[in-house]
Amino acid sequence: MKTGLYGGTFDPLHNGHIKVAQAAKNHLQLDRIIFIPAGDPPHKTEQEITDKAHRLAMVKMAAEAVGASVSDWELSRKERSYSVETVRHFKELYPDDEIFFIIGADSFRDLPSWWHYRELMGMCNFVVVSRPDVEKSTFLSRFDGDEIPPRVFFLDNIFMDISSTGIRQMVKEGEDISRLVPPAVAGYIKTNGLYKG
Repeated sequence: MKTGLYGGTFDPLHNGHIKVAQAAKNHLQLDRIIFIPAGDPPHKTEQEITDKAHRLAMVKMAAEAVGASVSDWELSRKERSYSVETVRHFKELYPDDEIFFIIGADSFRDLPSWWHYRELMGMCNFVVVSRPDVEKSTFLSRFDGDEIPPRVFFLDNIFMDISSTGIRQMVKEGEDISRLVPPAVAGYIKTNGLYKG
């Protein structure tokens, strides 16, 4: 089995996330995609994050529509979540699976600064969501050294200029976000009065 792990703050999950999940599943013939909302992401310590119950609910609504599942493993942890621990958990859960870790280009570029990143690289394949301005050889050159060379797959031509930050700002300013998020997510945000500021 091929399992794709797609982590993120998902605050909120938007159509760009959905498109990435579908592209990864189709291009790499993944048997399953698991969305993993971040609990306490170490790289977003300054950002105020919406309550985990709301983020989990929105991800569940959207994931079902694309045949993906959702794990609350990171959300249920008391301590800060590191990707290496998350991947380790799913490797223990699915010992016979090949793991594909879906990651944005910016995060992949910063991977050498991640906690225990060499161990992480040895445990999984990386599916990198490329951008038009990304020079792949430059990214890969950052890993020249004694670490295990990662297996990297780039998802090209699926970049969507949508950000969760932008969506939150639009909601705050009373703008329509219906074309940017799944209908169920838009409804949930409105019903629960999220991102009003």
